[in-house]
Order: sequence, then C-alpha cells, then structure tokens
Amino acid sequence: MAILLLTSAAGAPGVTTLAVGLTLAWPRPVLLADCDAGAHQAVLAGYLAGQSAGGRGLLRVAEAHRDRRPLREAVLDQTLPISGEDGERHLFLPGFSRAASAGLFGAVWDDLADTFDRLGEVGYDVIVDAGRLGAHGLPGPLVERSAVTGLVLRTSLRAVMAARVHLPSLTEQERLSTAGRTGLVLVGEGDPYGRREVAKALGVGVHAVVADDPQAAAHLSDGSPRPRRFDSSPLVRSLRAAAGVLAGRMARTTEAVGR
Repeated sequence: MAILLLTSAAGAPGVTTLAVGLTLAWPRPVLLADCDAGAHQAVLAGYLAGQSAGGRGLLRVAEAHRDRRPLREAVLDQTLPISGEDGERHLFLPGFSRAASAGLFGAVWDDLADTFDRLGEVGYDVIVDAGRLGAHGLPGPLVERSAVTGLVLRTSLRAVMAARVHLPSLTEQERLSTAGRTGLVLVGEGDPYGRREVAKALGVGVHAVVADDPQAAAHLSDGSPRPRRFDSSPLVRSLRAAAGVLAGRMARTTEAVGR
C-alpha cells in the first residue's frame, strides 16, 4: 500500500501546498497525483508557475482505461517532473481540466487506486491531493486503498468543528484490517489548540504537524520567488520531518497487511 491520501474540510489551509511540499521532501521516489474533483489545476497554475500539462493528465488515463490498456504504463506516461532536481524521483500527474470530468470518472477510480497501490512494486509511493471533502466524500477506492489518510486542518475552533462534520466519511470507509489509517495533519499547532486537545476533540490521532509559515508556503502554493533561507525555513524543516514520519507510517501499514 503505497498511497498517502490528503484532504481537508472547510476552513482548512491548502491541501495542495502541503502535498507539493511533502512531495519535494519525500525520502523515496514519489508521484503526486492531482485528484481534486474541483479541477482547480492548482499545481500547474501555482508551484509550476503556469506550466502547460501538454495534454497529460487524468483524462488520458481514463482513455487508457476505456481502451483496456495497462494503467501503470499509462499513468507513468502522463506524468511531468515536478522538480528540476532528480526529476524522475518527483513526478506529477495532472488532474482534471474540467470540473464536470470527475463525474464521468466513476468507473476508473477502482483500477486507478489499484494502479497507485502497485506503483510500490516499481519503487514509487503516491501522494494523492484529493482537495476538499465535498458532500459526497471522496472516491471510495482511493480511501480504501490508502496506507495513510491525512485530514489537513488548522487548530482553530472553526477548523476543528468542520473536521468533526466530515471526518466520519473517512473513518467509516476504513477496512477493519487497517483501522487507524486516518489521522490529522495539523498546520500551525497551538493557534490556539495543541495536538492533544485537537486529537481528543476529534477522536483520532495526529499523524504529523507542519509549521504555519506563509512566506515559505507562498513559494509552494503560488510559485512565488523562493524566500531567503527557504531550505532552512520553519515550513521546510517541518515538511522534512512530516515526510519521514508519514513515509514510515505507510511502510508499517504495508508490512502489517502483507503487501
């Protein structure tokens, strides 16, 4: 099980910013998949500064599925390097180009989730940017196949209450054999509540904590110029620590289920 699934509820910080940051800090080869149903193209327009997908993305994967072509080859063929350094270690799969496209993707999710899962066989973990939880939750196969699911939120009362509303849609989809995969990724701990208070209020554990560092985050979210000492900024330091923790948790989950 090589999938880290990231999502958020209302009032949360950007999942995409976290997903990009974790991808760049990930200790193993990794593919970032934009599976946000909203088709915001946030990575292309943000961190990649308006780079064109060149026709690549999930719709081409859907075409391969329709034509019954092997999805693993199709997925890897549709990726772009997200980093100029070690490009083959940090890949990006662009998402939907139209908001309506996600509604036509239903038959593909199961095979795509299985493909993401099995990318571990060729040495890749997968980070899925699922965007914000909607009224209908997330695609079931992605939740069921993920080794770790992270609900991203700040520690304000508004964010915690929104998470309380949406969290059951994630935890109820967990398989009994891997219960406990869903947890919290906190941004800006202590503003005003700490991790223990938030975990107690929501009844699930905290997977990781990252710093609230707007200047450094703007580089990841909008492609803004790298601030001075970006690599030693609180955000990047916390992303490296979070990536190590989450990658280790994924490996333990995979070992526990014998995959």
